Amino acid sequence: MVEKIKHFKSRFLQFYQHHEVLVSICFFIIGFVFDLITLGRIDDLVNLIQQAVYLLILGTLLIYEIRIKSGSFMLSEKGKKFWNYHDLIVHFLFGSLLSVYTIFYYTSASAVTSFMFIMLLAGLMLANEIPHFQRIGLPVRIILFSICVLSYFSFFYPILMGHVGAIPFWLGFLTSGLVLGLVWKLNFKGSQSVAFLRRNVLIPAVSVHLFFLAGFYTSLIPPVPVAVKKIGIYYDLVKEDGKYIGSYIGHFWNFWSKGSQEFNSRPGDKVVVILSIFSPSNFQDKVFLKWYFDDPTDGWTLHDSIPLKILGGREAGFRGFGSKSNFQTGDWKVVVETSDGREVGRIKFTIEADDSSSPREFKKDYF
Repeated sequence: MVEKIKHFKSRFLQFYQHHEVLVSICFFIIGFVFDLITLGRIDDLVNLIQQAVYLLILGTLLIYEIRIKSGSFMLSEKGKKFWNYHDLIVHFLFGSLLSVYTIFYYTSASAVTSFMFIMLLAGLMLANEIPHFQRIGLPVRIILFSICVLSYFSFFYPILMGHVGAIPFWLGFLTSGLVLGLVWKLNFKGSQSVAFLRRNVLIPAVSVHLFFLAGFYTSLIPPVPVAVKKIGIYYDLVKEDGKYIGSYIGHFWNFWSKGSQEFNSRPGDKVVVILSIFSPSNFQDKVFLKWYFDDPTDGWTLHDSIPLKILGGREAGFRGFGSKSNFQTGDWKVVVETSDGREVGRIKFTIEADDSSSPREFKKDYF
């Protein structure tokens, strides 16, 4: 049995050495899929602990990689045997962590700028598997690790404090900087490889932190952990058996839409927007429903801003609504913004005059 295990290890190591990129990509995908399948709520304690453990293991491996490449640490014979497989562990952990953060960012993203951030994150994930970037190696991994650490604390403090905004962001930003600063001080301060460390470690880590800082104040970073799960435009709202029921007129050619994308208005009608917003347990914050009209002369013009208090914990999301009775025909949109001004959802619709008096057949949508 022992001989079979040794033979298998030898065969696997030979295969890995000849197909390193392919095996690394496979382990990255396995990590991604593993966390995709096992992913729970963003505020789940087990998930938070799991991410922290992954970051700790990943950080430890990166510290040793930096030491080895800078010449300040030599592996023992047993260490060399383990080190042959460390890339697989690193790829699995990056795949797992980045899948979590990409999914959470994606569910909270709405504006074009936020989707640009998601695409950038996805691009970095793929770059880590491209041979050309793998030759760059360490700086790319430091960038990815810094993103993971910043993302973890960017989620952690809003969950802990029960709201989004500048204070939770800055606490996460400073905590991430403090953690990486302590790692630097305890492991690399006074090192003789100053130029190597500055180029491959310090500059990439600082650059990521500056990017996140700029991204927060330009609304590039989505407002995790808040996410609009469902939103639609309706003719009325009825509360029945604990459910919100919206009435809309549906057409077979836009069955994928939520609510009425084309709102045919008759005298006495009002436009009702209904939405469900997910946020963690014990979360208490406020969003704003901003109604914009596409004015032929002035373009998109803000007409109303309706505050809506949200409470977290409900799996399907906290339900809320806003309505408008005074409106004109044309193109409209309702933008959902967090209390710190970041967009978390939107819906566009067109209001057209309906001069018909024939009965209307409404469909129901449940929240």
